[in-house]
Amino acid sequence: MEGKDFDWEKELKNDANFDQKVPYNIDKIESALTNACKDLDHLNPYYTLVAAYEFTKFFEKISSSLSMGFSDITSKVEKMRRKFNRNPECKDIQKLITKEIELDIYKLNGNNNEKFGYKKDSEYGTYCSASRTFLRLLWFMEFLVEIFKTILADRKDDTIKKIIGDSYDKILSPRHTWLVRRAVGAAMFFGVSGSKEDAVKIIFCCDKYDDKARQKIIKIKDLLEKVWSAGNQFYKTCDILNLE
Repeated sequence: MEGKDFDWEKELKNDANFDQKVPYNIDKIESALTNACKDLDHLNPYYTLVAAYEFTKFFEKISSSLSMGFSDITSKVEKMRRKFNRNPECKDIQKLITKEIELDIYKLNGNNNEKFGYKKDSEYGTYCSASRTFLRLLWFMEFLVEIFKTILADRKDDTIKKIIGDSYDKILSPRHTWLVRRAVGAAMFFGVSGSKEDAVKIIFCCDKYDDKARQKIIKIKDLLEKVWSAGNQFYKTCDILNLE
């Protein structure tokens, strides 16, 4: 994933990099986040999106029902990939969102665009903006950061259910509809089990929660938090953090 000959635009189009059947790879995440952090003012689409996509795979390792609860994240990554394929002049995430703001299409959600003046048969009649989509991915990143912070907290009796449940209640629940909260709650209730040590093994592929594992968790948490913070600050500067 590194080197001067690496063609990230080609790899962004390569479906093999965004395939749930490919085994989960924490090293791929660390490498992608490291590269994304090289220019936080111009977030690279491939590195940012492939890291977010790869993270979704560990939910399947915890519980198939939980994986279904977060399957919407993979669809949002796919929407972002299509947006960049259709806007090749945009080489970073901030550029694509800036373009939508300039065109005044950043609020469009694909379902009720008529209230913004776009009829269904018009160019943007069914357009769903990258601005809205990536904001939801930022929420997901913030949720992951909270999970990692909770794992790092000195609470040895925490379980996977408590770690993910508490993080969901703090970060995502206030932003989700009642139906989504109910679906996630049901997913948490059925089939989610395991200890904090199990969470470390599943998410970070470490044999046990020791100092070496802790340093790995801190590194990945810090990298992800930098990417999230850069995106969140950009949205704040553009005054679009509250997109519905």
